[in-house]
Amino acid sequence: MPIKKNKWRKPYRQHLKTMLGLTRVADIPTSFVVWAGLSQLDGTPIMVVASCVRDPSGNIKTGDAIQVSIMRQDMNPMDAWKQGLDGAVCPDACIHRSKPRGGDGTCYVNKARLADAWAGAVRRLQHGQPMATTEHPGVMGGRMFAGAVVRFGMEGDPSAVPLHVWQAMAKHAKRWMGYTASWRTLDSAWADLFMASCSTPADALRARSKGWRVFAASASPELDAGFQDAGLRMCLAESNALTCVTCGGCDGTAKGAKRPGWYLSLHGAVGAAKRRASS
Repeated sequence: MPIKKNKWRKPYRQHLKTMLGLTRVADIPTSFVVWAGLSQLDGTPIMVVASCVRDPSGNIKTGDAIQVSIMRQDMNPMDAWKQGLDGAVCPDACIHRSKPRGGDGTCYVNKARLADAWAGAVRRLQHGQPMATTEHPGVMGGRMFAGAVVRFGMEGDPSAVPLHVWQAMAKHAKRWMGYTASWRTLDSAWADLFMASCSTPADALRARSKGWRVFAASASPELDAGFQDAGLRMCLAESNALTCVTCGGCDGTAKGAKRPGWYLSLHGAVGAAKRRASS
């Protein structure tokens, strides 16, 4: 059952009605394609898809946020995952990538649940909906998020998409959260918006030395202690049962570079099993 909508939702719906020239909330789209273009990771055609646009998100951890995914245009996320073709949206630097690509296969995202969202986005692409492309960035995509709380990368790593796409969204959003495993190679401007996704205390220290704030998925109690020694705090979703919407602590350095980073127990079906086996 969807969770209770947050206070930002009502004025956001009114904003969309005005912007899109609509008279009823029911006419607001449930999702839309923000951007379409070639992946910066491997050149495959991909798309950025926003869901939970009209209705509240049912994600208990994040709370009521617009969920933004990065997906291949030609293949749904589950098929890409099974075939090891997720490299278009997930960098080699991500330890949680699919096993056929040499990863641990511990991605927390339930790919099967994305089938309908992917199919709907493909239909929207066929009807020419993208708010922006690499050749025509525009401003519509960013304005669609004015006053909203947004999760960048429910599926996929933001580094697959040009930075200007995320900057446009963040400029207008009330709050955002986002993570990237590509922190080793990205320009420092990315650290303004995103947390460095790390899996070891050593990587957490390296990311901090490069100017990033850190979010780590911890696979064992031993690693928990290492992340604490590296200056990270336990994610408030785990320690205090706060939602990401309430916390607002995973928005990169733009609102304060000296704020601490966070660690969270490795989750998802495979990740949680790996965590249990280490305890």
